[in-house]
Amino acid sequence: MFENFLELIKRLRELVNSYRVDLEKSEALTRYCLVDPFLRVWGWNPEDPSQVRSEFTTEVGRPDYALLFDNKPVIYVGVKALGKQEKIEQYINYCITTGVPYFITTDGVRWEVYDTHIPKPLPEKKITEWDIINDDPAEVIRKAFVIWRLNRRMLEAVTPLTLRYNRTIAEEIKTEGIPLVKVEVKSREKPPYTKLVFPDGKSYNIKHWRDIFVATVSWLIDSGKISKKDMPIRPERGRVRYMVNDKPVHEDGSKFRDPKRIGEYYVETNISSRRAIKWAIMLLNRFGVNPSKIILQT
Repeated sequence: MFENFLELIKRLRELVNSYRVDLEKSEALTRYCLVDPFLRVWGWNPEDPSQVRSEFTTEVGRPDYALLFDNKPVIYVGVKALGKQEKIEQYINYCITTGVPYFITTDGVRWEVYDTHIPKPLPEKKITEWDIINDDPAEVIRKAFVIWRLNRRMLEAVTPLTLRYNRTIAEEIKTEGIPLVKVEVKSREKPPYTKLVFPDGKSYNIKHWRDIFVATVSWLIDSGKISKKDMPIRPERGRVRYMVNDKPVHEDGSKFRDPKRIGEYYVETNISSRRAIKWAIMLLNRFGVNPSKIILQT
């Protein structure tokens, strides 16, 4: 296997040197020439659907590859053309939501591996990385062993948002802040908090009370809990005014008074301090998230 790997590294380097311009223009060529051979040498056969599925469909998105073990995805892989970078945070959310413990991002040369369920900020979720062109081949082998298909210790899949991690996060941040449901709003005073922290460890800066509502909507969208099919979102049934919509217009035709754009959606931010908290809690409950797990920190 060692000799096979050394030969592969040599071949991949030659391909990059000879076809760099083409690889930089084509993600498909990068997959075929650089990514597929690398996965194959570590036991993941792209031609075997019991091991590898391309354009894997989930309820929150479509990873470029899903690597399967015992018919369950254990690693998602995001691929970009040579020299390009994947949206890591988006894929981490895919993994957390669907219970996939690991994510790999690569442009065919540079590879990064993330443990998606570690309750830490994104940079600290990275467990290893290597560069096929610039790193010593022996060092690449040592690091890449982590994705070897027969490395069962690595590939023990976890369930979505496991209680083990939820409990760890809750315990870590409980003493550092106050749950959203226990926040007391004082009119005409700025919030005494600077950060809103969610169960997956993602946090948002807070300056005004309405930022809490906007951050909640952002997180629900980023984590795949709110999608196009949910539009428009209104506070209660029968209300002609919306909280969130895919255009800044209410049911009665009036425009949002103070719209905040989040991707392809718009949030009405012309709301009182108390309503910002009320709507945030309302949305979390509606989309299956316990608002007592959302923490405000100073």
